[in-house]
Amino acid sequence: MRRGDVLKSRLLEIIALGIFVGSVPSLCGALPRWLLFGDRLVFAASSRGVLEGRITDPLGAVIPGASVTLSRDGQILAQVRSDEQGRYRFADLASGLYQLRVERQGFAPREIRDIFLPAGAARVLDVMLSVGPLREEIVVTATATEVPQAQLGAAIAVLDESDFRAQAKVHLLELLRTLPGLQITQTGGRGGLTSLFLRGGNSSFTKVLLDGAPINQIGGFFDLSTLLGTHIERVEVMRNPNSVLYGSDAVSGVIQIFTRRGREYARIPTFRYAIEGGSYHSVRQEASLLGAVRAFDYSSSFSRYDTDNHLPNHAYHNGTYVGNFGWQPSASSEVRLVLRHTVMALGTPNALDFYGLPDDSATRGRETYVILSGRHHATRRWQNQIRFSSVHSMSRSTNPAPTGEPFDPFGFGPVYLGAPVTIVGGNGFRVSGRAILDFGGSYPQTFVTDTVRQALSTQSEVRMGESLVGVFGFRYENERGRSGARRVSRDNFSYFLHGQYNLAARLFVAAGIGFEDNAVFGFEANPRVSLAYVLRRGEPSRWWNETKVRFYFGTGIKEPNIFQEGSSLFAVLRDLGPSGQALIARFRIAPIGPERNRAFDLGVDQNFAWNRARLSLTLFHNRFEDVIEFLSRSALVQLGIPMEVAQATPFGANVNAQTFRARGAEVELTADFGRGLMARGTYTYLDARILRSFSSDALRPTLNPAFPGIPIGTFAPLVGARPFQRAPHTGSLLLAWSRSRWSLVLTGSFVGRRDTSTFLSDPFFGPSMLLPNRNLNPGYQKLDLSAHYRVHDRVTLVTVVENVLNRRYTEVFGYPAPKLNFRAGARVTWGGVAAWRDIFR
Repeated sequence: MRRGDVLKSRLLEIIALGIFVGSVPSLCGALPRWLLFGDRLVFAASSRGVLEGRITDPLGAVIPGASVTLSRDGQILAQVRSDEQGRYRFADLASGLYQLRVERQGFAPREIRDIFLPAGAARVLDVMLSVGPLREEIVVTATATEVPQAQLGAAIAVLDESDFRAQAKVHLLELLRTLPGLQITQTGGRGGLTSLFLRGGNSSFTKVLLDGAPINQIGGFFDLSTLLGTHIERVEVMRNPNSVLYGSDAVSGVIQIFTRRGREYARIPTFRYAIEGGSYHSVRQEASLLGAVRAFDYSSSFSRYDTDNHLPNHAYHNGTYVGNFGWQPSASSEVRLVLRHTVMALGTPNALDFYGLPDDSATRGRETYVILSGRHHATRRWQNQIRFSSVHSMSRSTNPAPTGEPFDPFGFGPVYLGAPVTIVGGNGFRVSGRAILDFGGSYPQTFVTDTVRQALSTQSEVRMGESLVGVFGFRYENERGRSGARRVSRDNFSYFLHGQYNLAARLFVAAGIGFEDNAVFGFEANPRVSLAYVLRRGEPSRWWNETKVRFYFGTGIKEPNIFQEGSSLFAVLRDLGPSGQALIARFRIAPIGPERNRAFDLGVDQNFAWNRARLSLTLFHNRFEDVIEFLSRSALVQLGIPMEVAQATPFGANVNAQTFRARGAEVELTADFGRGLMARGTYTYLDARILRSFSSDALRPTLNPAFPGIPIGTFAPLVGARPFQRAPHTGSLLLAWSRSRWSLVLTGSFVGRRDTSTFLSDPFFGPSMLLPNRNLNPGYQKLDLSAHYRVHDRVTLVTVVENVLNRRYTEVFGYPAPKLNFRAGARVTWGGVAAWRDIFR
């Protein structure tokens, strides 16, 4: 069948499945009314609306007697109390924007400002109240539906807009450091390549979503340094595999980022502007416009960050635009468009501690994300979604000329050496000498990665009573692009079925299965199940409060990246022509398979001190199998590949060969002391080990004559050792205080010693610049302090001091991080209803 015919048949599958799950018909059924403004909207002037719902606690139990206040433009319109079933109702309402405030003794008050009620509509809005001052979030990442965090068996953390505002960080990655189970490493200063290791998994094992759309590179990696905190409203971090809902790449966990919406900023536009300047000629500016006009809401922001950084040839620029535009043609329907475009440039001086002089390389890139989604409540118990996303990523790395002193050891052309250095590891070992910085060849040398991921997904949610929810979903994704000289084009399909059950607001069960039909490795099924059981229900009057136990089991998979697929054993043989294809047929060589994880965790959450404090303990175990390694021809034979096949490869090939485990424990303590003081501390213990490997390092470790008897992995860890860059001990601290016009936030990151390599060759291509891997990268402690002073209701002064202790440290060995530095500036807010009242006073 021709490719065009295949694509046509696939598109028919999409439409057929969309009809099956109900997303397409319900949305299409609503669209004529939206576009033609049918009788529900035409007679808006003469019809009145209704707003009603239920008030519940985080476990789903109803709350009678709650005070519910309805306001519009700051004016109170009505006030009622919830009945014995927790229900409230406001009738005879005109079309417009409303605010709702719910209060009940013993519960934290809740205010909702983003309520649009079309003419004649009946809108249902259920409200959850938290017990005590600790936040209880409603999350969607764990189950693809809105669920209170207290009802989840998954390990999930939430960062909201208040965290971004209080900590005043430039990049999202800085806030992620305060969460348990996450290790983040950045090469050098701002903008340096940043990797995330979640619960010991590889840096490509975490799925990253923006408003429901995947934004990872093909193969799973995501560079967190590209994401400024611009216009981010909330972040959910799930520390469990979830390939059921999100398919490939959700091997260790999922991070979902939600863009700020404009509806909560009322019908009068709100303008925000922030400017900061500081060390290393750093300047940050951000301007935002937010608001809503009847059924339309808008939020738009542009930010620019420039710094010279602390190293030569390490200047960084990031310009980011974000837009979020919504339309609610009825109380039951919504269409939303999200845009995010980033342009960046970075000088890359390489590992200055290893070479003693900076390289002259540079990287430029851009990221463009477009997400169009529709949601429709066909009935109160049935809602459907459809989403299209397009993600375009491009980066160009250029080395214009060789750097260093030319040296020709064997008469075959020069290599280029760095300056003489002494390298001291965190394990106490040291070496002195010179390493090869650049190799010979033609210059300038350029490496380009240019990829596009486009996806169409549908989802249908059915609520069967108050206790059972079922979700059905389908996703089609086209991936295409190039990395260097290699190109790919893939069409992938995913299907899932997921359910949640609530028994007496005490036992909460979630289970599902996902099916992945991948263009590279074919069909795979992934299950998951989670349980949450409340041993003791929370009561506002008790010191020793709610007790919940959690369990999670699930599997995850990851597709190969462009290089791994192109240099896989199957692809190498296929590219040899008829002889290679004959070997494929004769020995039944299959395409490269997915990398896998089988994981479970067990946890307990204990609230105490009248729900002002919470202690969480989680034990986790991940077993990563079929991890892709590049094996030499001799290593392929040891793996079990026939000699004839291995010898046909020019140098070797990528295969699924490695196995490693990552198990450990997470502890998190959160406390609200009152009077504006709160604290959060986390600690993670990680026991990660390579169990199986056929890499050249694992089979034939390197020996540096300076350290006799100590095997060294030059480019990969040895069997029995820890994976590179994963510390066994990490922790974080957050102390926040606010009073009147002042607020102070102290954050800390604590990282133990990590295994790694220098990855260096001496002038004669020898191992004399290598150090033993174990504990090579020293541990570090980093404290940051931010302070806010509110001069006026619309003007706030901000100061941020990073690395308060002025410690020298490296997140990636050889790349020094910034020492003590600061930023200071102001934030101005103008607009909204209050500002316009001031004008006409």
